[in-house]
Amino acid sequence: MMMPASRSRRGRIAVVAACLGALLCSGAAHAHEARFGLTGRKLVIKGKSGRTQVQFVAQGEGVPLFGHDPSTVESWLLVRGLGEARGLTGKIVLDDAKWKPIGEASNPRGYKYVDESQARGGVRKVVLKKGKIVVIAGGPDWPWRPAGPQDEVWVHFGLEDESYCARFGDGAVKRSRAGRFVARRAVVPNECPVPLCGNGTLELGETCDDGNLVEDDGCTSSCAAGECNATSYESTFAAIQELVFEPYGCTSAVCHGKVDGEGGLSLLPDRAYDNLLAVPSQGSTYNRVEPGSPRSSSLYLKLLKATDPDVDVPGTGMPSGLDPLPDQLIEAVREWIYGAAPETGTVVGTQALLGACFPDPVPVSVEPLTDPDASEGMQLEMPPVPIDPQSEFEVCFATYYDVTDRVPEQFKDPTGEFFYTRTSAQRIDPHSHHLVIINSGLGAAEAHDPSFGAWRCGGGPDDGEPCDPLTPDACGADGICHSEFGANLGCLGYGPPGAGSANVANDSLGGVGNGQAVTTFKPGQYRRVPLQGLVYWNLHAFNLTDLPHALKAYLNIFYTDDLGTEVLPFLDFSHIYIAKGQPPFTRETYCAEYTFPQGSNVISLSSHTHERGAAFWINDPAGNRIYESFTYEDPVVEHFDPPLAFAAADPATRTLEYCATYNNGLNTDGTLNPETVRRRSNSAPSIFSLCTPTHCTAGRLGAECGGADDHATCDSEPGAGDGLCDACPITAGVTTQDEMFVLSGWLYEDGP
Repeated sequence: MMMPASRSRRGRIAVVAACLGALLCSGAAHAHEARFGLTGRKLVIKGKSGRTQVQFVAQGEGVPLFGHDPSTVESWLLVRGLGEARGLTGKIVLDDAKWKPIGEASNPRGYKYVDESQARGGVRKVVLKKGKIVVIAGGPDWPWRPAGPQDEVWVHFGLEDESYCARFGDGAVKRSRAGRFVARRAVVPNECPVPLCGNGTLELGETCDDGNLVEDDGCTSSCAAGECNATSYESTFAAIQELVFEPYGCTSAVCHGKVDGEGGLSLLPDRAYDNLLAVPSQGSTYNRVEPGSPRSSSLYLKLLKATDPDVDVPGTGMPSGLDPLPDQLIEAVREWIYGAAPETGTVVGTQALLGACFPDPVPVSVEPLTDPDASEGMQLEMPPVPIDPQSEFEVCFATYYDVTDRVPEQFKDPTGEFFYTRTSAQRIDPHSHHLVIINSGLGAAEAHDPSFGAWRCGGGPDDGEPCDPLTPDACGADGICHSEFGANLGCLGYGPPGAGSANVANDSLGGVGNGQAVTTFKPGQYRRVPLQGLVYWNLHAFNLTDLPHALKAYLNIFYTDDLGTEVLPFLDFSHIYIAKGQPPFTRETYCAEYTFPQGSNVISLSSHTHERGAAFWINDPAGNRIYESFTYEDPVVEHFDPPLAFAAADPATRTLEYCATYNNGLNTDGTLNPETVRRRSNSAPSIFSLCTPTHCTAGRLGAECGGADDHATCDSEPGAGDGLCDACPITAGVTTQDEMFVLSGWLYEDGP
């Protein structure tokens, strides 16, 4: 069966199973960090250096609680003041071992963090409970106290791939002077700042961000390049060799310090990289290092297992018989692998973890997937997509392929139009949020349709020159003929009518987030792939460096002649926009039914909503709950072995009911929440429907109003000027602010 995506215990990786228009992509896409505003109830920072006291209280439905266990993911705190005497704490990463559930562990009412030693930035207690967050901190390890008056102070709290912010400014500030800042009853900020300097994540507009306050480590506390006084290395990998492998026994003669070390692995400086990258491990089914995929890399899993015995990798942790590596060094290895495991260059985020100085980051190009032998598989290569420095965009374009003469006859189906596969691998430069590779359902006859625009060579000596996609090697050995790059979300509506995800049953050829993904079905299960056709590439790319980059990606598809059962994707789009028009400040549940053809055997189920999809569940024909998912950006993929068999003639016995609850701006207690409602002011325009405000988000909260310019109707009293007409009904579309309602999965059908 398809292997579900894994979540790193220490990292900030998050994956989503739904890739915009192609919900059945083979790999998972890297999610954007979600940021939510909170109502700041109190912030007190007072005292002299070494004896500072800090209290922070905030409320809001967005307070991280359900769906997150802080003991298994990274949690952090950041406080920053703005003004002439501005300052910040830096990113305070909390100790995951200090988190405990409140109430029963199987159904917690919240979580509590207690550290009487206050070793992590002076934080002593954090409580997450019932829409409320409380932080108590201070003491000699608290990093910052106001050196003078602050215009405003922001508090940021992060949990896995989400962060939350509260702003204390304007009328909320009661006292602000050196050594003391007191504020109460702050309003919810319209949005959290992007970029956020100090959160340890490099974002567009930042030169660097190492999350600390050290000014001489190459990155200043204002996220600008600075002097670095630590030991310099030519690359992240060179530092890992000297600071991880060598001091911790990995290069000793009894371990991996020989030409043929333990397990056949040598970590000697002149051999380590070639012995690691994409080399199969002798002790597990993983490669030693799988670029872009720490959870598929035995090196990282072995290092992690020394600190967490439950990590699923055979054998003992590394280093064997010695103390585990410090957390920051394990995280540095994870970041290096996730950043495509380059031998040269700087992987963003590793400088502070390794305490080393590196050259300025430059775009990273992954090691290309090796083109399979013609007798074993085929490769689709994406043409290079140019990305300007400090930029981000999403595009769709097409290429054409024809492997009719390459695929051996034993792997072709009787029609001569398809070949069989059960395994595929995708790899992309680490400058992508997602790549979805779509079988358009179109062939050579449609290649010159005017909707594709001019076809040109990408890469090679003829880069930019016109080309004919139907001419083999039209752009030479190093170039690829492609259609025009066009801004598009999910390739929806791209190309001639009748193509792509909504119209092709077996549309997904592959997909990947920010590294590598591998899809393998069980022995005997296979898919059919067209021998020729037009492929749509849907790419969301970014470049956080100051240099241009040409992004590349690769898809390998391997043949099979183990033909037991053909697996097919299924999607129910028939009610995709069922929640469209749901009014602001409401919570509604919608249900639909899907009847499988007689003889269907379902091997997996999944779901797709966007950020207001609070819950999704599926009931079998008897009414039993067989699927639940509560996180829209990382929906559950539920596997069934044995499969769900629908053999009976009666349609009622082959019908699943699937439901979702959409929350458009209500707290758990039913009160109105202006931060989570669909809002015009902080929402990207929908290509499907306009966000037209109908209710107030400030002043007379929840009252009806007449559009984006009707703020006066929302004033708390005539002429007050405090009203805002900004809350919209749920809209349909493909951005996370719009909504969808989709059932998906994989099945095979009974044979004749």
